[in-house]
Amino acid sequence: MRYCTLADLQLAIPLQTLIALSNDAQPDLSYGGTSTPPQLVMEVIEDKVRQAEEVVDSHLRGRYTLPLLPVPTVIKDLTIKLARHELYARRPEGGDLPDAVVRTYKASMLMLEHIRDGKLTIGIPLTGEAAPEAGEMKARTRVRRFNNNLLDRY
Repeated sequence: MRYCTLADLQLAIPLQTLIALSNDAQPDLSYGGTSTPPQLVMEVIEDKVRQAEEVVDSHLRGRYTLPLLPVPTVIKDLTIKLARHELYARRPEGGDLPDAVVRTYKASMLMLEHIRDGKLTIGIPLTGEAAPEAGEMKARTRVRRFNNNLLDRY
């Protein structure tokens, strides 16, 4: 995990909930008094964090040199929120996602769009070969075949 760690996720999601979201063998928190309680499934957690990191990278690509080193705290926080949403989305049979998860996901995506568009900064220098700033457009054209002089003769 690059942009956030398991410890970061555990600060955002209680351990028992994280176990329930990642463990398909025992999706509920009651393990029936068996001797082994359900465990975290790291493959699932790492996959959801990878998905969140790719969403972040797709918004920052072309504007910043990736991967971001050191990771700005705003990017870490956005990755945690996106990964949390991905983990909750694995359990659609449980009903709707919690309202707070949906709200933070939408706010995180909006913030990523603002960073991509140059309306917000993450506090590190741009690559120099970034996409044009918001409102600026660059285009290449060929030499005009029919210039004003030729068109005036018609």
